[in-house]
Amino acid sequence: MRAIDRYKLKDGTSCAISPNWGCNLFSWVVNGVELMYCPEDYPEAAWKITGGGNPILFPSVGRTWDFSTGENVQGIYRIFPSEKTWFMPSHGIIYNCRFEKIGETVSPDKVSVAYELRITDKVKLDNYPFDVGLIQRFTLTRESIELEATVTNKDDKIAPAAFGYHPYFRISNPQREGVETRLPITTYLKTTPDTILLTGESEAADGAIDLQPDVYYDHIFTGATDTRMSLIDRKAGHAINVDYDEKFELFLVYSPDGSDFVCIEPWTRGLGAYMHLVEPDWTDGKYIPVLQPGETATYKATFSVTAI
Repeated sequence: MRAIDRYKLKDGTSCAISPNWGCNLFSWVVNGVELMYCPEDYPEAAWKITGGGNPILFPSVGRTWDFSTGENVQGIYRIFPSEKTWFMPSHGIIYNCRFEKIGETVSPDKVSVAYELRITDKVKLDNYPFDVGLIQRFTLTRESIELEATVTNKDDKIAPAAFGYHPYFRISNPQREGVETRLPITTYLKTTPDTILLTGESEAADGAIDLQPDVYYDHIFTGATDTRMSLIDRKAGHAINVDYDEKFELFLVYSPDGSDFVCIEPWTRGLGAYMHLVEPDWTDGKYIPVLQPGETATYKATFSVTAI
């Protein structure tokens, strides 16, 4: 059974977080409407990082691939100059670790709760040999829920640390009638169909998508011109907004055909970046955000809903 922390304001706005399942925000209710999508029995029956709620992606976004043998081997990577191999799970190590609540403030109109990631020695040995801390804070108000992550390099060496949120927002109908996304971006980034890595090719885009039925959306954009993206659902009568800070560089729309959700996701750069850690210049931050010893980075995103 997954532990669950539930919070409710006096106006009925509520949220639910599963700290030992990736600190997943799997419920957010405003005006009696559940805005997060989850499969039945989630998170109790969850067995993989993706699937519902708001998976936190750290310290990797997307998949890691090793092509050194001539085959596509998922997860394996090396760090220059070592020949040792590590395994990076899809979207990172969060679900091999645990979170502990380190503080909360509760009032009738506002809740603020913080959790700290505990990385085990086994994860450091097998997956991520860096001493990097993560504190995730949620602040619930009547108007919004703010997510703030603080990432700190506690190590004496440079550490790679990508970050992202993967919110699954519920839509009114799987045919996507009246469902649109609006992302303030300039560029669509093309990816390989099998490994979902960037090809280096791109094309101009405006981020306005009227979602069509029977289409598998897994689109990556960049070139932000503003700090808000929105999922508009005209049949539901609302738009769900994600406001984000300037540290996010990649923006995704994910919705398999026939699904009851659309994900609009802010990520840092770093898609497929762990394959580049074998190169001596990875520490310059070209491929992935890096933290110097003692350095801290903060990432903020705020979810809100507006009537249309």
